[in-house]
Amino acid sequence: MEAAIVFPVLIILFFGVSELSEGFIASRRVVAAAYTAADLVARLQTVSSSDLTALKSMIDETIKPLPVATVGLVVTSVVADQNNVTTVAWSDALGSGVTAYASGSPITLPAGLTSPNSSVIFSQVTYTFQSTLSTLIVGGVPLQARAYEQPRFTLQVAWEDG
Repeated sequence: MEAAIVFPVLIILFFGVSELSEGFIASRRVVAAAYTAADLVARLQTVSSSDLTALKSMIDETIKPLPVATVGLVVTSVVADQNNVTTVAWSDALGSGVTAYASGSPITLPAGLTSPNSSVIFSQVTYTFQSTLSTLIVGGVPLQARAYEQPRFTLQVAWEDG
């Protein structure tokens, strides 16, 4: 009698912990992907769309073995003027469901990230996590991470056409 009561509870607990663990792993991979993207672009002096296409492939590898069809990447260079007002220098979006910021548009960053006449590389990674059980119950779970890095070898990472 006790086994008939306890066994279903144990099965539900097992699957719940499994789903939670898989979701946590997906969340950590998205955060790692965002920081990787910002870090790698911040190491460059110039960047092009082909560089960011290659970067997107690397970000997909960070997310794997989870499916990568819903991974979106936005990389943006944000510049601060002499009054520390931040605007978008350039932005590029790759993957599903993401849009680049318009060049020259104002953008709000967390306080303290910029100083007058500086720049920051801002990356966003989005991902829709879909596990077997959560998809049946609630559908895909949207995950998002943001990362910020200052350019290392130049004042601002320049956009190179071509």
